[in-house]
Amino acid sequence: MTMLRRLAMVLTLSGAAIAAVAGAAAADGGPSPGVSFGGSGVAGPGGKLHYVAVPTERGTLVESVRVRDGRVMRWNVIRGQLLGIPLVTNDGSAGGLSRDQRTLILSSYAGSPSGSTATRFAVFDTRRFRVVRRITLRGTYSFDALAPDASTLYVIQYTSSRDWNRYRVRAYDLVRGRLLAGAVVDKREPAEAMQGSPMTRVTSADGRWVYTLYARPSGAAFIHALDAANRAAVCIDLPWQNVAPGALFGVRMASSGRSIVLSQSPTGRLAVVDSRTFAVRTLRAPVADGTPAG
Repeated sequence: MTMLRRLAMVLTLSGAAIAAVAGAAAADGGPSPGVSFGGSGVAGPGGKLHYVAVPTERGTLVESVRVRDGRVMRWNVIRGQLLGIPLVTNDGSAGGLSRDQRTLILSSYAGSPSGSTATRFAVFDTRRFRVVRRITLRGTYSFDALAPDASTLYVIQYTSSRDWNRYRVRAYDLVRGRLLAGAVVDKREPAEAMQGSPMTRVTSADGRWVYTLYARPSGAAFIHALDAANRAAVCIDLPWQNVAPGALFGVRMASSGRSIVLSQSPTGRLAVVDSRTFAVRTLRAPVADGTPAG
């Protein structure tokens, strides 16, 4: 058996095992989709290379895989830690790779918050293909986003062991190596807590804005617009109420010029958001099993 075939088998088996774990975690109602091992990993701009994490007896094997023929171009082992490619939304989207593809963030799984919990991240240089920094945060965190120049790592901090829907976005300064005080919030509504599960995401062409669609436990929905370049955020409430269970799983977002378009197949366009004013133009509500939302 060739090395490539052996690696392919490891990827498949590891991906299936971790997918089961991630699926169980998502069913608990927590907003973190978890981390991925094996599978397709995270794709760089243009989709020519994928970066994949594979568990080994010594730690985590990181590979860059050429999509065209599946060839493993480079690999290295992060010893002593089991770290995966962070998942960012419940539609299976992965994150962690900077816009210039030079920095990859890997993460440990976000366990249940407790006094003894710690979350680990590794900053991986894809040019030198090695870890350049290890980060340990006391508490339960998950990856959220990276600044376009990879100067800031955004993480989600879970603040309650009883309610995983209680959390806040924090900023970690990768230049100075420290977690910044306070949360990244919408200054118009600083006291309003974020609640919900991330369903799908789109990023602006320049990497500055990260738009994530969240489903609230109440049946409402909102878009969290993260200004990843300036450590700021805007919460955009969508005028849908009592969204049917599962209705938001089929929703997709696209960034086009000044607009963020939300659509669903075969329903079509649902809403259009002006990316400068954040005004929402609603066309129709999402549906699940043929039943429209209220």
